Amino acid sequence: MMTDLTERIQLTREHRDLILKYGCVSGRLEASLRRWPKDQVVRRVGMTRVELRWLIGDLSHSCVKGTAGHDIEAVNDLAEHLEYAQQTGDGDLDILW
Repeated sequence: MMTDLTERIQLTREHRDLILKYGCVSGRLEASLRRWPKDQVVRRVGMTRVELRWLIGDLSHSCVKGTAGHDIEAVNDLAEHLEYAQQTGDGDLDILW
C-alpha cells in the first residue's frame, strides 16, 4: 500500500530546508516538512519507500547537475544519510554535538 510510512528518518532543520529547496516533494510529505515546529532542531519524519527513493534521486540529481551550488556538500551528505537509511533501515542521525 502506497501510504505505508515504513521509513522513519531522523532529519535536522537544515536537512528539511535542503529537501524543500532541492527535492520535488509534495502532498503529505511536503505538509509534514512544512509543519516542522520552529524550536525543534531534529525530527523523525515518516515517508514511504517510494518517497525515499525519489528524494534520494532528486538530491543526487541536484549534485550531479550542479544545481545545488554552494549547498552541494550538505545536499550530498543528506543524500548519503538517506541512502544509508534506505539500505539498512536505520534512519537515525549520528549526531556528534
